[in-house]
Amino acid sequence: MKKLAWLPLLLVALSCANRSYQINGIYSAPDGTEVYLIDSPASDTLGVTTVSGEKFTFSGTVKNPTYVYVGQGRERIHIILEPGVVTADINERIGYGTPMVDAYQDFHRKFYGYTRDQKDLKVALADSVVRANPSNLVGALALEDLYHVDKERFIELFDVVGPEVKDFYLVQSVYKDYSLLQATAPGMPFTDYLVPGGNPDGSDVRLSDYVGKGKFILLDHWASWCGPCKREMPYIKKTWEAFHGNRFDVVSIAISDKRENTLEALSQLDMPWNQILDGGKIPQGLYGISTIPHLILFGPDGTILARGLRGEDIYTAVESVLASR
Repeated sequence: MKKLAWLPLLLVALSCANRSYQINGIYSAPDGTEVYLIDSPASDTLGVTTVSGEKFTFSGTVKNPTYVYVGQGRERIHIILEPGVVTADINERIGYGTPMVDAYQDFHRKFYGYTRDQKDLKVALADSVVRANPSNLVGALALEDLYHVDKERFIELFDVVGPEVKDFYLVQSVYKDYSLLQATAPGMPFTDYLVPGGNPDGSDVRLSDYVGKGKFILLDHWASWCGPCKREMPYIKKTWEAFHGNRFDVVSIAISDKRENTLEALSQLDMPWNQILDGGKIPQGLYGISTIPHLILFGPDGTILARGLRGEDIYTAVESVLASR
């Protein structure tokens, strides 16, 4: 029987064709504007093209579905790159056209369409999507979204999903945050850290310069660019004015902020208590802080008493611990 030498080549060609993708982009930017296709987990550039008539195109092959972003700078969207044709509309921040892209887009629209008071609906939706997609990127992305709404349900589902979801970099990141939160939960001792040049005079500062020194300390994590942080300042100031002294004090630490921006904000805001500058991402990496503002109340011996205080709860919590000890 004559050997069909061309058959392996045909199978390879068919295999590549089955893995082909095309991204048809929409972006209201000047002709010639560069657009990037980036592998998010690996931070690898998969392609570069330019806008022409508010449109752009990427094409190629993909072995496995990959989480990517398309665009440049802050003008970008994230999509799941899989075989097929997908539309990436940067103007509207949406993608559609392939099964996984459509599935996650539908989930994302519903999940973030619920209000804060509809937490139960958010959790139920995420739970159902993760359980239906325990081994793919749709489930991984839904699980990461769930973490920010219900951490306990996140852990429950983390234990039942497959390794493809467990090992996804965003899921691993929030799982690490959860582990840090457990290690720095109320009742646990504080974790010390050094901020090089963190004092306003440029000298080094440690958290232990304030915490564990015999006072109750309210530690405020903030940044000059953070609007919600600034809205908490009146509550922090009210608490500081009422109680600061030999038993209680406040410390604010600027994180993920430029020193000059922090100093400018301090010159405009009324924050007369202790300041630590240039915190970078040091506290987040040790205390599992994913959003700011984030306030932590420490006892005189450094024990963590409360986390996540906001609004009037700040004053109430400090008043309560001072009255009870």
